[in-house]
Amino acid sequence: MRKLVRLFFECFRISLFVVGGGYAIISVADEVFARLKWTEEGEVLGQLPVFQMVPGLIAGNTAIYVGNKVAGPLGAAVALLGVMLPSLAIFLAVSVGYEAIPLDNPWLESTFVGLRAALTGIIAAVIWKGWDKGVKGPFGYAMVFFCAVAIALRLANPALVLVGAALCGLGVYGMARRFNSTALPVIAMLFLKYGAAAFGGGYVLVPFYMADFVGPAAPYLQMAADEFANVMALTQMTPGPIAINCATFFGYRLGGIGGAGVATAALLVPSYFLLLGVLRALERFKTSKTVAGIMFGLRPATFGMMICALISFAKFSVLGYNTTSILIFLSVFVLTIRRKMSTMTLIFVSAVLATVARADAPFAAGSAASCANMQTDDSANASVANNELIFMCLSWVGCRKPAC
Repeated sequence: MRKLVRLFFECFRISLFVVGGGYAIISVADEVFARLKWTEEGEVLGQLPVFQMVPGLIAGNTAIYVGNKVAGPLGAAVALLGVMLPSLAIFLAVSVGYEAIPLDNPWLESTFVGLRAALTGIIAAVIWKGWDKGVKGPFGYAMVFFCAVAIALRLANPALVLVGAALCGLGVYGMARRFNSTALPVIAMLFLKYGAAAFGGGYVLVPFYMADFVGPAAPYLQMAADEFANVMALTQMTPGPIAINCATFFGYRLGGIGGAGVATAALLVPSYFLLLGVLRALERFKTSKTVAGIMFGLRPATFGMMICALISFAKFSVLGYNTTSILIFLSVFVLTIRRKMSTMTLIFVSAVLATVARADAPFAAGSAASCANMQTDDSANASVANNELIFMCLSWVGCRKPAC
């Protein structure tokens, strides 16, 4: 019983304090549960290809995997509940008070820029640390390239990319074969469908949301495009998995507080049963060459998808913003690689420093704009001082260990 309580607390804490969705959460979970000796270092990240192949959220599948290993199916359910509750509570409050949120507040925007810059560094570090194990030989590099291009250019659905990668892995590995006003029940069926279609995490569900909720022809809600864009931005700026945040918001809009709870639970149910089944099958057939071939194709494909996520985060946190966000990104990347401080501490410190230094200020668009908005010497010196302060603070916090 004590272990179940600790499992719930750790999953709840990770979901509560980690912003940015599944890739950030799985990175923190790998660190936290390895420190507790419940998993080996890198074990949870090593399961990412499996999590991508099973419908559901990366964060939810991570919780199911760790919970099942610690305490069986009951532990998987407890861990999944721990991941779900913070997002449900926080985004329910966001949904209720949506109209009152000052989205254009520069201080709030600076905080979000700092968080996104830190997460960009974390995703880059995850790719860096797992590259040697996940990408091997010319085939691995080719799969990373083609999968990243296919997803970045929207040439194929991520689920189809992963299936294609698995089939290619089988072929290269030498084991290719032929493969021949909304009621709560309606909300439940709608989000069960989303949960069963979420191959690769919450971002995959965006086209489903747009088809069902956006525009005058949508069967539900008929949201304006700009309102939908604001909601999606909020889901990335608040703690917890992005897809759970979306389910809570849309469920609330469709059926109030009850609808939010039903939508969030229904989204997670398919992955709970499917991943438990897949994990048992993998354990049974872990020496199979067929399974080895599938994983041989999936591992580099997963890195291609992570590179796309890295580019997406960089667009909204580093590219086009001032040197503050770049310094945060580089510092978090280096400190994560060198393991000088915990991921959750990096996220918190980055948010605070970005808020103080006003990281929302963009680069000048050109020389004319620069001249028109030229700062005084005192302002320029203050900006430089802020950037130096950020660099020194992150370096100092990262070097508290005796090794420094």
